[in-house]
Amino acid sequence: MTKYPLFGTKPHTDRRVGITPLVRAILLILPTLICAQTGSAADKKATPDAAGILEVYQAALASDPILRQAAADRQAQQEAKPQARALQLPSIGAAASLDQTFLDEPTTSGGDDSLTGYSIGINLTQPIYNRGNQVRQRQAEAIVRQADTDFASTEQSLVLRVSQSYFDVLSAQDDVKFVRADKAAIARQLEQAKERFEVGLVTITDVQEAQARYDQSVAQEIELLNVLADTKEALREITGQYFDQLQTLQDNVPLKLPDPADPEEWVKRAISNNPDLQSAALATELAKENIELQRSDRYPTVDLTASLADADNGNSDSRSAQIGLEFSVPLYTGGAISSRVREAAYQYESAKEQREQVLRAIMRQVQDAYRGAQTAISRVKALDQSRTSSRSALEATEAGFEVGTRTIVDVLNAQRDLLLAERDYAQSRYTYVLNRLILEQAVGEL
Repeated sequence: MTKYPLFGTKPHTDRRVGITPLVRAILLILPTLICAQTGSAADKKATPDAAGILEVYQAALASDPILRQAAADRQAQQEAKPQARALQLPSIGAAASLDQTFLDEPTTSGGDDSLTGYSIGINLTQPIYNRGNQVRQRQAEAIVRQADTDFASTEQSLVLRVSQSYFDVLSAQDDVKFVRADKAAIARQLEQAKERFEVGLVTITDVQEAQARYDQSVAQEIELLNVLADTKEALREITGQYFDQLQTLQDNVPLKLPDPADPEEWVKRAISNNPDLQSAALATELAKENIELQRSDRYPTVDLTASLADADNGNSDSRSAQIGLEFSVPLYTGGAISSRVREAAYQYESAKEQREQVLRAIMRQVQDAYRGAQTAISRVKALDQSRTSSRSALEATEAGFEVGTRTIVDVLNAQRDLLLAERDYAQSRYTYVLNRLILEQAVGEL
């Protein structure tokens, strides 16, 4: 069975879920950061039924309402191109009528006192010159490109949302695990305190301190179990499935600094690839084209027209065929066109400022994510050392308690410090992986 650096088992294939080329690329990148436990020891400790991140991600691909909505929006926006193309194609219409006319006197002696008539016609209009239609064609192409970039952004956001929710569950599971370990350790100390009190080695205060700590840990466990349930429901909101057990990170997660090591290079990559920035640029392009669209109302339009007609009014019938050019030009519209042009110009300025705001936000996000990825590595290493120090401190405190130089409160505090160090270390590794994902998302390469 193929293994991956950090988590679970072999990912599912594409067959069950429709996967775009971008998502397929994500699935190739994702295991380098978030994958299955490796090594026989890790495998033995892993829960057999625990779901890996790729399994969870596949479920989200198939079920996440936000992604499905984005896919539907993209499909809808892609209809802009055929609609714009249709404006340059001929339109053909037909009409028919049937009528009966009642006469006061018959037209001839003994004749009918009514006449039945009909008319049938067909007409064709082919645009020859319409400046607005040309602008709409360019706008439609930009709309489709913007729809693609917006969908790509939603796809990348899904990776981050799934990862964040996944690690929220792991973090909550860790909290429950550590509080239970704390409760078990306090229970042992409480039992020892009671035994020592019975033989007069400690005072009742030590027993009461241990009992109070134990009661606090019970209350905290209840609270953390509720938090764990909430995080699992949050994951179900994305995936549509309930995952009771998730695979955990292995201890030796590879810690790698961002490459290249220059944050400005990451900013340049973000400017080139970030889909949100690309979408803002396309929105600016659309706003600029809208100015031309409004100006096009000042230009003439030329249409080729043709028609065939057949009519009979009861007394006579006629057939006709016509072909010609129809020329139309606005002479005076009360200033409406000029007003719409000014409105479009202001909207263009607004779109440019919106793009600038997105650019600055992305530059800040990249810088923050780069620093976060760097500091996360230092934090993981520091907290790993803190675990070792806290473990040594607990051993020394327990030894001091045995000889009477330390109190039971000191032991309980040392136990709590060790468990907090273990919890902080676990969370720091989740933070490291998430920071790497945030950085990759910011530069549009997730």
